[in-house]
Amino acid sequence: MSDLTSALEVVLQEGGYRTSLVSVEGILAVLFEDDALLGFVTVFEDVQTLLGRWQTLEMALLTRYAPRLQAAGDKAWNVYCAFLSAAEANAVGQRELDWIEENQERTRKIAAAGILGKEEICGALLPVLPLQYRAAVASEDLTARLQKRIATIAPNGAESALDERVAAAEVARILGAPG
Repeated sequence: MSDLTSALEVVLQEGGYRTSLVSVEGILAVLFEDDALLGFVTVFEDVQTLLGRWQTLEMALLTRYAPRLQAAGDKAWNVYCAFLSAAEANAVGQRELDWIEENQERTRKIAAAGILGKEEICGALLPVLPLQYRAAVASEDLTARLQKRIATIAPNGAESALDERVAAAEVARILGAPG
């Protein structure tokens, strides 16, 4: 669990949040905050424990941090509680996790299972992380990809452009470079 908690802190800090570790009800939570929102993330060993304890834990966190929330002004309207589990959820468990997220009483909620590393953490915490762009490059041969692009621009030069036996001046002539 400590590896997942450490990864959580890294992801949140990379997202621009200040973080700290807190213990409530015997469970370690990551407190995160920036100028716009604050929240708590807890990691459970299994989905059943998450489902059984999330409400008690949410109330305990809110009670413990009530003075801080009262002083937060408008930010107090933007409080998140995230409940994560490294274990996978079965179909029934997944529906119950979805119901937690739909419950808007007291806080906004994130509930997810199958959280094994940084990629899953980012996916689960997407609602609180800054927008990110990930270029999707297909796992194809880069030479073939470049050749395909050249064929789009200059169909006559696609074969010769990447052929080491063809002189650069000849490639330029085929591609139509002024000369």
